[in-house]
Amino acid sequence: MNLLQLSNIVGNKEQSVHFLQVRGLLHNPRVCSNGHPMKLQLSQKHDRWRCKRRDCREDIPLRSDTWLQASKLTYRQIVLFIYCWANEMSSVKFCERELEIGVHSVIDWNNYMREVCAATLLNRPNQMIVGGPGLHIEIDESLFGKRKNHVGRVIPQQWVFGGICRESRECFMVAVPDRSANTLMPIIAAQIRPGTIILSDMWAAYNNIQQQYAHLTVNHTYNFVDPLTGAHTQNVENMWSRAKKRNKRHHGTHRQMLDSYLCEFMWLQSLNGREPFDAALDDIVAFWPPG
Repeated sequence: MNLLQLSNIVGNKEQSVHFLQVRGLLHNPRVCSNGHPMKLQLSQKHDRWRCKRRDCREDIPLRSDTWLQASKLTYRQIVLFIYCWANEMSSVKFCERELEIGVHSVIDWNNYMREVCAATLLNRPNQMIVGGPGLHIEIDESLFGKRKNHVGRVIPQQWVFGGICRESRECFMVAVPDRSANTLMPIIAAQIRPGTIILSDMWAAYNNIQQQYAHLTVNHTYNFVDPLTGAHTQNVENMWSRAKKRNKRHHGTHRQMLDSYLCEFMWLQSLNGREPFDAALDDIVAFWPPG
């Protein structure tokens, strides 16, 4: 499904509400607090569930007790934004022009989606542990930081340690205070399964990896690929490039938000062939099913 096809499917309020009900983000059906069946009523001013019993007539807003509860976007905008976010098209400029969503709402909704990513990864801890017997994990550290327009005050920089599996493409990223062995070795032990073959550069903090894992290195002073073993770290370097490119599209990352940005990248990387829009909708429902 592309954006044009989806736009036709959710062409009006009724169609958009039906789509959200089918995907589980809105109640379908709903009962009142007394256990009576309710009827959905849509109008220009109020969208609500109303109890069918004359002696009850309880009234509940349609968005109440759902992930959409605090939102003021139209149902159609919500569906289209989730699609755009899942397909990495949720920049402020694009959403303002194409979806007619204000700047602050775009920022908020990108953050809402990152919360879903973080919750999904935390609820599936095995997805955050990578590698296994015979698999290859490339590890590296990268510095996240930006000087606005290459002049003026330097934004505080942040080291991030990460790795990616060559075979499965699963990855992990962790913001770290430094690149010392005392910091990195416990993360390696927690994030990488025993039996994994680890590939890295010659950074001194990695010297003791061979005590727990098979370890191949490449000396970047002389080679991009080790001439004897064929070891290289080109996949993890490509991972940093893609992560920073995405970060740049959002005009940099506030340091307090870095963990959520990393969760977003890892969530996208962990899809393993799942259609991103479908995966996003499913994980939203898992994160906050209608109450």
